[in-house]
Amino acid sequence: MIHYNLYTRQTTGTLMVFLFEGNKAKPIIGATVTISGNNQNITLQTNESGQTQAVTLPAKEPYSNYTVNVSASGYTSVKIDGVQVVPNTTGIQEIQMTPTGQRWDYRPIDEHTIPPHKLDTPEPEKPIENPLTKQEPQPRPDGPAIGLLIPEYIIVHDGAPKDRSAPNYRVKFTDYITKVACGEIYSNWHKEALTANILCITSFTLNRLYTQEYEGFDITSKIQFDHKFDPRQTVYGEIVEVVDTIFNQYVKHPDPQLKQPFLTEYRSYERRCTLGQYKSQKLALEGYKHLDILKYFYEPCYKPIATASSPGVIFQGRPTPPPATVLQEGATGSDVREIQVYLKEISKKYSQIPSLEVDGTYGKGTKKAVEAFQKIFTIPQNGIVDFRTWYKITNLYYSILEYRDTYESIPQHTALPANPSSFNPELINQHHLAHQHHHHLNNHRNIPYYYNYF
Repeated sequence: MIHYNLYTRQTTGTLMVFLFEGNKAKPIIGATVTISGNNQNITLQTNESGQTQAVTLPAKEPYSNYTVNVSASGYTSVKIDGVQVVPNTTGIQEIQMTPTGQRWDYRPIDEHTIPPHKLDTPEPEKPIENPLTKQEPQPRPDGPAIGLLIPEYIIVHDGAPKDRSAPNYRVKFTDYITKVACGEIYSNWHKEALTANILCITSFTLNRLYTQEYEGFDITSKIQFDHKFDPRQTVYGEIVEVVDTIFNQYVKHPDPQLKQPFLTEYRSYERRCTLGQYKSQKLALEGYKHLDILKYFYEPCYKPIATASSPGVIFQGRPTPPPATVLQEGATGSDVREIQVYLKEISKKYSQIPSLEVDGTYGKGTKKAVEAFQKIFTIPQNGIVDFRTWYKITNLYYSILEYRDTYESIPQHTALPANPSSFNPELINQHHLAHQHHHHLNNHRNIPYYYNYF
């Protein structure tokens, strides 16, 4: 529904609100969502997947701010100011809801303001780091290291490195990259500029993981040290598309003797040997491809500049290989059966995904279930399980298992733990990190001890 003068020329963007518990483990159905601001006041309801319909809203360059209010029976109400709608893009405001039974303090409403976009604020001073002097860590066990393998979670410290009073967030790796990108580059930029910038964000992050820059966490949320991260940052379909496609790629270190991903420093405006974000957009509009953009900024100082793909991903503390081939209608075997098991479990939470028979044969029922999953999670609906779809299905499946074992297995009469942070859906308590059925996992990274490089 459009609520503005159709005869007035103005740019618009769209916004959809997605409500859930855990890491999208349980959608919030039938919640009331109000979007207001810029002479708009729109009330919506969430569907069986916890999502509102997408609405078209007036949006000026670089973006317009809106307020989202949410109320749902059994949950603390939420108000988010500063929701950013960017012209000609698809915005998604994800909101992780807290059941009232999991609160330790009475609070009628959770209020949060999303800070201004990085490119819309003065750039703070940041210590200059020479990427060629970053030391390799102590010798590691055989096998790929974290930072080359993509972790399931990343621990984000919401403060300066030495501020031990600041909380830590346990964030899905792809959610972290997506929200950093959405808060640091404009989603209506050219796709080649988006790709170059997201490769920088991912490579920088993986370098922090690999070189063990910090103790007790992986990276900070402060731009003075690392990236700008806000857990409630509005995300955009255009950036989600790129992250989902290249999150397992990074910039190789120019020294072939070093395995660490390259520490790809960047700033809003161009500096020597550092990517300039505004300039990257200009180059993309001139026809530069993303690798050419990276070479333009870094090769005057560091050669050669090339990209590489991670050797694997981690789920539940173990390197987890994707299917050997793309899965589609007519395929059979154990990989198909595994995806069917995952989708069947997911369909118990997301009823728009039809339940299916687990028989190891990729028939029409499996294809329909895959297409329904893809529609909900902003993936092109082709009914094929490629790497991108496999990763999202697997990621959500383990989120559902973890949430079920942490919350839904607790009887209602059972007293809650003494530490309230362990029941906050975002703040973490270090002793509470490991999946309760995997006691051999390390509590910091949720990985086996033989992969414990932290």
